[in-house]
Amino acid sequence: MINPDAKRVVRIQLRLTLLAMLLGLVAADAPLNAAMSVLLGGLCAIIPALVYIRIAGTLQRGDPAAIMRSHYRAAAAKFILTLLLFGGVLLFFKDLSVPGLFGGFIAATSAYWFGLLIKN
Repeated sequence: MINPDAKRVVRIQLRLTLLAMLLGLVAADAPLNAAMSVLLGGLCAIIPALVYIRIAGTLQRGDPAAIMRSHYRAAAAKFILTLLLFGGVLLFFKDLSVPGLFGGFIAATSAYWFGLLIKN
């Protein structure tokens, strides 16, 4: 079972990514390129967050040291996956808006802060 707080943060990440995509569609010179870049940036934050939830959520109760080890493994996997996703996006998508990519990533990552402020 996924922690309800983790679900809430991922939903906020998705909403912020979609909001940033809309801003990219409205404000950019090449709106489709910017929106796709923002989406890819958001996915570079959302997919590793889901992997973290999957790995760290396997141990809900038990030995505190084992729980910490699972969180360390989850954080390492999240970091490595984030690097691989950014590398893959930068390697395979040549016509990319780099500010849009990082804007989408920052928008999705800011969901952790909004998750502390917003209680649904």
